[in-house]
Amino acid sequence: MRPPPTPTAVLLSPRLRTVRAARRVGARTLVVGPDLAAPGMRQTAAEADGMIEADWSDRRALVGALGAFARHDRAAVFGFDPASALAASWANAALRLPGNPPPVVAALTDPAVLRDRTNQFTAHPVRFELCEPAALAKAAAKVGFPCTVVPRGTTPAGNHTLRDAASARELATTLPDDAPLLVEQYLPGPRYEAEAHSFGGAHTVLAVRPDLRPDEDLDEEPIRRLVGDVLDAIDYRVGPSLVSVAATPDGPRLLTARPGAGRDSGLCALTVAAQLDLPPPADHAQAG
Repeated sequence: MRPPPTPTAVLLSPRLRTVRAARRVGARTLVVGPDLAAPGMRQTAAEADGMIEADWSDRRALVGALGAFARHDRAAVFGFDPASALAASWANAALRLPGNPPPVVAALTDPAVLRDRTNQFTAHPVRFELCEPAALAKAAAKVGFPCTVVPRGTTPAGNHTLRDAASARELATTLPDDAPLLVEQYLPGPRYEAEAHSFGGAHTVLAVRPDLRPDEDLDEEPIRRLVGDVLDAIDYRVGPSLVSVAATPDGPRLLTARPGAGRDSGLCALTVAAQLDLPPPADHAQAG
């Protein structure tokens, strides 16, 4: 397949609005997914300029399917959730296309690596330990109670708050023996999610949203600085991100972060435009 001259956005299992956003900024769209006839993908693929049926979770298969785009002047692979963003980073690196390097996206999608990196970059580190279920009570005691348990990877544990050693031992009995766990210091205070866009290593926080009711007296500036510090800590270069923060009595602290954009966000269009050197959408012309 000869790649087209038009700037091309290769989209991994995108939503319909993502295809429309990429086309709105002038990109040709190529949808890649493992089952393009599935009910959720049929209309999305139909509105794209092209499609390739491939399992993008298989890095070798993805790169092989996109081999014609190697070193293309105006093409890039995009994923707008943690799994597809990581796959896109590997494909872009292999094909010499623009985008975040794989270790950067891996750091943003692995809560343990993210915590370690940000602890080195901030003056207010958060205590944490890595363990398997057999060592959960010991790790929790080392971090201090109360603490939270966060699954690392795809462990089907959910997030739990442990109040004492007994609750740690009880939780451990419900988990697979080899389940990788991240035990972290409990962070009190209301929760906020910040939506940011990065380009060229510069970060713009576009919105700070409360998990529950809004606080009219909230000073957003410390949260915005923390988001910038988190993204700097992993050297995140381009694209949208969502960063969850606890507004503790001692200032904001990182909870989680991931690549991606909010459901009603226009950041997909902005990211495609930025990576393909296209004019940004008018409503985000100043972002990033």
